[in-house]
Amino acid sequence: MGRLRSFFDKLGTVGVAMVMLLGGGLVWLNVCGQGKYQAACRFSVGCRSYYCLHHTLHGDAQIASDGMCTKSCTGDPECGAGYRCVVLSEEARGDLPPFGKPDRACVRSESSR
Repeated sequence: MGRLRSFFDKLGTVGVAMVMLLGGGLVWLNVCGQGKYQAACRFSVGCRSYYCLHHTLHGDAQIASDGMCTKSCTGDPECGAGYRCVVLSEEARGDLPPFGKPDRACVRSESSR
């Protein structure tokens, strides 16, 4: 019985240590690892807004491109220079996480380069 109890004590200690390391990693990701608006990204978790869009505007067409952190918007002034607030196409909406997708987002405009 003593050996079994000792095993479970050690197993519990290892479990608590793993949870603490995982929690610390998530805090570090949230504070240091996420890109701000207009930063390059590969995945939505890499953006503070959790919106990594892999499309840009070429005229009025939304074309595939490198990922950039974006945000939801209601008008162009919110987006800043070189970006426009547009209704996202279904293909562009597919870049975003499955829940809480905005209808409109700031998208980089290729014509402004």
